Formats: sequence, C-alpha cells, structure tokens
Amino acid sequence: MVFYTTVRPVLGDRQMMKIRHPTSPFGWRAWLALLGLVAVLGPAPRTRADQRLDLYQVAIPVPDRSDASRDTGFRDAMRVVLVRVTGRLGAASDPTFAPLVGSAGRYVQQYRYAIDGRLVVGFDGGAIERWLTGVGAPIWGRTRPITLVLLTAPGAAAGAAAIVTGDAPSDLKSAIDAQAALRGIELRWPTAQQLQADGLTDASALQTTDPRTLLADATRAGADAVLIGHATDTSANAAVQWLFEYQTEAEPATGVAAGVDRAADTYASIYAVNGATVPVEVAVDGVRTLADYARVQRLFASTTSVSRVAVLAVHADTVRWRLLVRGGAGPLVRLLSLDGSLQPAAQPGVGGELRYRLRP
Repeated sequence: MVFYTTVRPVLGDRQMMKIRHPTSPFGWRAWLALLGLVAVLGPAPRTRADQRLDLYQVAIPVPDRSDASRDTGFRDAMRVVLVRVTGRLGAASDPTFAPLVGSAGRYVQQYRYAIDGRLVVGFDGGAIERWLTGVGAPIWGRTRPITLVLLTAPGAAAGAAAIVTGDAPSDLKSAIDAQAALRGIELRWPTAQQLQADGLTDASALQTTDPRTLLADATRAGADAVLIGHATDTSANAAVQWLFEYQTEAEPATGVAAGVDRAADTYASIYAVNGATVPVEVAVDGVRTLADYARVQRLFASTTSVSRVAVLAVHADTVRWRLLVRGGAGPLVRLLSLDGSLQPAAQPGVGGELRYRLRP
C-alpha cells in the first residue's frame, strides 16, 4: 500500500488544510515541520498483524512447458489467489468466480519456471481486487497475523514424542506449510532454543501447559496466535488434533490441514471486508507529540481496509483525518478495536465522523 499524506483533502475538497489553533502543544512551527517530515516517514513498518505476504504470486506444478499447460497453470494459480484473498477455502470452486478464473491469463503480470519445474505466476492484484469488489466478494488484505505452531509428533525413541521445530523437515510439516501457503497465512515454527526458554523441553510439558500461557509466550516471541497440535506420526496423512488460540478464540480442529484452516477462517472472519471504498472522517484526541501523530498515521496506513490517509485539520491536541476505507465505517471501527491504540471518545464526533482518544 502507498502511504499518502497531503495538506489537501484527497477527495476533491479544495479547501487547504487548516491549522486552527496556533497555540497547540506543538506550536505552529513544529506542526509545519511535522507535516514536512511525514512524507519521509514512509510506509508503515511490518508489524505482527501486518505481514505483507505476496498474495498474488503463486507457484503451481505443471507437467511441461507447453502453452496448454501454462494456461492451465494460470487458472490453477488464480484459484489459489481467490482462496487467499477472499479468505474462503471454497472460493476455488465457486461458480461466481468462474469468469475470473477463465480469463486468468489477462491478469498475469509476469511468469517464469522455477528450478523444480513449477510455474511461478505473478498477478495484477489491484485489477483482481477491483473485479472482486464488483461482484461483492470479501477482500482480505495485507493483515495476516503470524501463527506459532507447537506440534508434537513421535520422535526417534520408541514411544517418545517431541515438539516439531523449524529445522526438522517431515512430510507432516511440509503438508502443513503447503496448506498455509494455499490459505495465505504465515506460520512460525519454534527453535529448540525458544522451546528451552519457554520451559517446553518435551511433549509432556506442552500437554500440561495452559493454552493461554502458550499464547502469551507466543505473543512475547512476536506471534499473534498459537496453533497447538498432537500428531500420531510424521506422515502427510497423520491424525492430528489441534487447538487454535487467538485473542479470545479457542477452537478445536481435527486433521492435518484443519488447524491451518481454522486459523485462516478465524482471521478472514475478522479482516476480510466487503463493499466499495468510501470516505470516512476520523477525529483523534490526545495527539500531543510528533510521535503520537506518527503512531496514529501509521496505524491508519497499516489497517487492512484503508487505502488512503490524509490530514484535514489540527485543533489543539485533536487531529482530523480523512480515510478511504473499503466497506465504510463499520469494518474500520471493528479493525481499530482489535488494535486497541484508540479508544472511543466520550464526546461523539460531529456530522457522522468517528471520534477516538489516543491511549498513552
């Protein structure tokens, strides 16, 4: 996403931005400097829940390099993109999207063949999102929480089980990673050092630890959620029991791919948004420093449904923004509540604007 900042409203209003209170805590000179600096602050940095996965690049197995195989590969790759971007596993076979799948070649920006023979396809994401918006489909943007996987499986010793680490390849781990790639979510596997630090020295320690404690450990390690599993073996067809912990969610699932699907479905229910892009005005109180301003600006810029951010006015410690938001105010309110940096202000906004106070 491009990080837009301007002293003019972005939606055709020719009124210049007004700094209405020259005795604000910044002082007018500081505000002018601030507005000049914002342009070089750049895109919002990657955060745990803002993983910029390349949703529109897909690697697909093909039997050969013929034109027919290539065109079939384009369509198969588009089906993967539809699953990732709508958040719906059934999107790959949904007849609603058949015209888009059938014309997949029109949306290809580049393609190549990998060393292993797979066809690597890069699509025009903007064009695909416009098509999906036109048919009223949900769009799950760049907000892709990181999921820590804590999975036990039989070890080398007879009857023993161990927690699978990132450097321990197996058919089971490969199958789980492949499902994550299909759904467009990022998994993080633990290292032996991380397990040791968290006191998870063996499978029994994992089984006796409260899942909420494991979620807290995962959060401290830079993840957003934890997927806890117990497998009967390390094959791609192993029986696996999962428990997914995210925020207030605790959901069981059964099957190799079921844990990943549970995580992806939960994320999509929160972050996938329907509807056209419309303007929403937001007032934020308690913006007293340059750091406060940058914090709010970057929060808006990293919110999955927001496509453009512009300042309208500054008055004392209140800054008013105009955002272009997919789906309007409703999805924006829901997503901002998940972050927790802004709390609804005691005094409602004027003329339908949203009003918040920045938490210290």
